Amino acid sequence: MNVIRWIAPDPTAVATTLAGIGVAVDPAEITLLGRDHRFAARLPGHRIAWFPTDPCGRQRLAREARALALIQRHCRFGAPRLIHQSAAGWQLRAEVPGTADPFAVYHRVRDDRRFAATLGGNLGGLLADQHLSIPPRELGDWLLARPSWPPPQSQIATDLPRVTDDRDLVDRALALLARCEATEAAITDRVLAHTDFGFHNMVVAPDAAVVGVFDYDEASLTDRHYDFRYLLLDDRDDTLLVTAIEAYEAAGGPPIDVARIRLLNAASAIAFLALRGDAAPEEKPAGRTLAEDLRWTRTALERAG
Repeated sequence: MNVIRWIAPDPTAVATTLAGIGVAVDPAEITLLGRDHRFAARLPGHRIAWFPTDPCGRQRLAREARALALIQRHCRFGAPRLIHQSAAGWQLRAEVPGTADPFAVYHRVRDDRRFAATLGGNLGGLLADQHLSIPPRELGDWLLARPSWPPPQSQIATDLPRVTDDRDLVDRALALLARCEATEAAITDRVLAHTDFGFHNMVVAPDAAVVGVFDYDEASLTDRHYDFRYLLLDDRDDTLLVTAIEAYEAAGGPPIDVARIRLLNAASAIAFLALRGDAAPEEKPAGRTLAEDLRWTRTALERAG
């Protein structure tokens, strides 16, 4: 039986491994990034190597690589490209060039309606390409049936009261999560969905062109509406979402249910609030303070009804 030897998260070990496929990298030029069950090594030249640290990480990387291969073969937008995949499960990929700056994009979308409309149109066209271009016969149960976010209602019911003592908010949040979970069984029209499609996982140019999208770790064969949930911003300006939906449907996508997007957006907001755990009010475990997470959750609950 072959025993897999996991690569240590160490720049020298990474450089030695890459040298085995003819890629020379100075360990001093390697930046390591820890992730669940795996780690990434950012390399010069817009390259990134991913290494599993256990069988779960190996399975996750294999699933993501398979999704990226489909996108590369069938879609027109930029995404990470697989350069090498080893028998041990580690991968070398070409990155989407540029840097994701989610907060800068968010503020510009909020403050510049023309930019928001242009970006929304570009994102809607990109999602139509992803959802419609990949032949259904190439999809299957190797993809997740649903994303892991939000976590199950039972977990949030335990975590949320540790974050807020607003009993009315907690009750409304759990009722919405129950409604959201009940809708999962009714999904019949399934596509390859990114499911974490937001500014944090894309590179956006100054003219609102989308250079590319990355992080398909949660790629799922599920409801297309998951890919719209983070395009509904928490400041009540729907320009980005409206123009994305218009472009999506103009490109041949089926009608999008805004009520469904509001439901998924609210469920996500609740989950991020519950994620705070023992974080101090000014800490930002997911990029927002307690006040910001509460504001998003309350706004999202009101919109979702």
